[in-house]
Amino acid sequence: MINLREKLNMVKEKGKSNPSPPIQRTLFIRTQSVPRDSIEGIDAITAAEIHSCEPTFEETDISPESMLFLDTETTGLAKGAGTLAFEVGVGYFESDQFVIKQMAIREYANEAEMLKIILKQLEEHPVIVTFNGKSFDLPLLESRCVMNGMRVRFEDYAQLDLLHIMRRVYKLRLQHCTLGALEEAVLGTHRTDDLPGAMVPQRFFDYMRTRNFDLIEDVLRHNYDDVLSMPKLLADVCGAFRTPETLAHPEDIYGVGRTFVRSGQIEKAKKCYRIIGHTTMSGQARLRLTELSKKEKNWQETIELCQNMIADHQNGSAPYIELAKYYEHVEKDYEAAERICIQCLRYLTNYLPLYDREEDQEELAMLYKRLERIRGKKERQRT
Repeated sequence: MINLREKLNMVKEKGKSNPSPPIQRTLFIRTQSVPRDSIEGIDAITAAEIHSCEPTFEETDISPESMLFLDTETTGLAKGAGTLAFEVGVGYFESDQFVIKQMAIREYANEAEMLKIILKQLEEHPVIVTFNGKSFDLPLLESRCVMNGMRVRFEDYAQLDLLHIMRRVYKLRLQHCTLGALEEAVLGTHRTDDLPGAMVPQRFFDYMRTRNFDLIEDVLRHNYDDVLSMPKLLADVCGAFRTPETLAHPEDIYGVGRTFVRSGQIEKAKKCYRIIGHTTMSGQARLRLTELSKKEKNWQETIELCQNMIADHQNGSAPYIELAKYYEHVEKDYEAAERICIQCLRYLTNYLPLYDREEDQEELAMLYKRLERIRGKKERQRT
């Protein structure tokens, strides 16, 4: 019969023959790359196009090599001291490759080393490109730098936040401009077996508890896809501003036009609105063209646009009101302004009984008030 001492010796010998692998405690770094030409259109990007996409962007000396595409995976969505980025992926162009470097901490003590590598990359690629980075990734990294005794202000670097750019162009059609939605709708790609973002923090905590680094592999794959998508989306949206007539969806052309207005490129905006033509977005485009024509005091175009909208029953009472304003304030033709108001009144009284909403009644009251004022001016003009 085996006694207790013999059993203990057997366990000890078994442990010697099958030792547990040592726990890795250094910073994890993985570097991969894809061919530069697999990111179609990246070398056609110009500073002017980026300014069109993002009117607040002021950098003029820009190239793909100057950009650092950055994405973090964090322990939560809060920005407090308890949240950290346990994995960071950066992408940059180097010769004929797009290089993706991913770093993940195995111990909390690895954080400072990871942050130093990121800051070193920024010295070589000073334009930071993120997806929602202005609101989340960069403030979080800045606070972590402070906690590790490093002085850095990410706002001193040129920044491009793709989330805001994509919303301006694609939100009208897509509603939700998540990275996954944009990949499918704009790039035509679909992720398979992707780790949901909500599960990322728990993967890190599970790793810290078990020290099984395989738990982080799904996070790394998710982050890799995020970093790779960003230059593709940037190249695609710059192409949309370069040739909006090639876009398949009028909602996207409309979004490009609105963004051109924000950057003060009115002629390009008007071109976009005219491209939309007789699509389902025709009414909205004509209304925006009318606004731009009024600002330019191009009254002939303003009148024609309003008349076309009325003929096509577009935009409710808006084209009537614009015509009435023109005749009242520009031509001082109060009789014509009165006639337009009466036409609008007939339109509204036929329409409102079906939709007896408070805002409709307010619109009707405003029209009566306008009509009364115009009639008063007409009477004073006669005397």
